[in-house]
Amino acid sequence: MSSSGSYLINVPKLKGRENFDDWAFAARNFLILEGIDIDAIPVDLSDAEDRKAKAKLIMTIDPKLYVHIKNETKVKDLWQKLQKLFDDSGFTRRISLLRTLISIRLDNCESMTSYVSQIVETAQRLKGTGFEINEEWTGSLLLAGLPEKFAPMIMAIEHSGIAINSDVIKTKLLDMSSEVGDHDSEVALLSKHKSKFGQNLNRKGAKQTSNHMSNTKKVIKCYKCKKIGHFKNQ
Repeated sequence: MSSSGSYLINVPKLKGRENFDDWAFAARNFLILEGIDIDAIPVDLSDAEDRKAKAKLIMTIDPKLYVHIKNETKVKDLWQKLQKLFDDSGFTRRISLLRTLISIRLDNCESMTSYVSQIVETAQRLKGTGFEINEEWTGSLLLAGLPEKFAPMIMAIEHSGIAINSDVIKTKLLDMSSEVGDHDSEVALLSKHKSKFGQNLNRKGAKQTSNHMSNTKKVIKCYKCKKIGHFKNQ
């Protein structure tokens, strides 16, 4: 195994159920850098490599949790023990994550990036509990949490014919703005993206306006000759 000690600092300390998901994601990838796939152990793993991997994993755990793992001798057993203790995928956790997901609002976030990250991350955690949540649902939630001033943009997206999914909506929102509260910037960006999304809608509106003007012209009546289609001075 290669030395990857510098990457260890990027693994958050496991504190319990509140951050198990983030820790497990980082720790799993850290072990991959060490040449170990935790899901494939004990394939091609010597006793020395196993002990070293276990030691590195322990360094990512809050000392307060050592009491739960002191008797584990294999890295695979250590991993499974931590999963059993802190990987909460039960019904109560699902409800908690679902409540959080549907309550996230852009107005309560410091930036558009923070808003998008919170929704996507919470949706992923909810999916990790076994709850079925598709990409269209996540994309719709990204739009649902926007304030009323985004209504024209949402309407333009609806009429543009683009697919409503998390990747598309996430990209559009991140392209629009990075900071919440910069009113002038938001107005300009909303106008730009409304125009982009609503090209078909605008063309339709322009056609309707043209037809209306044409119809209006037809009913114009000259007061001198009593004919339709022009004014008296024409």
